[in-house]
Amino acid sequence: MENIRELLASNIKSYRAARGWSQAKLAEKAKTSTQYIGMIETKIKFPSSSMIHRLAEAFNIDPAELFFKEIDPETTMKNARKAVIEDFGEKICRMVINLIEEKVKEIDENNIDTY
Repeated sequence: MENIRELLASNIKSYRAARGWSQAKLAEKAKTSTQYIGMIETKIKFPSSSMIHRLAEAFNIDPAELFFKEIDPETTMKNARKAVIEDFGEKICRMVINLIEEKVKEIDENNIDTY
């Protein structure tokens, strides 16, 4: 029988892998360190309830799902699709913001009157 620490470590790895995330990417989304994610995944540390909530929020799942014995493939795919769309959306937003900032800088540098 798997203990809760092993189950949580395994599920975090599975959710992370399903999204194609590195430990660093998960750490960034959960606002913690890469080392701490590694310690959770290797069962050295067990996260606090607030960290469990942050991890679940990063995965866009209910915190209880981190403790399910089996993660069904359909749920894994649904969550992976959401993650890809979310990441793609973030990248597009960053690109648009960068383009706008470049245009503003160009206008400022050339003293272009936009009115």
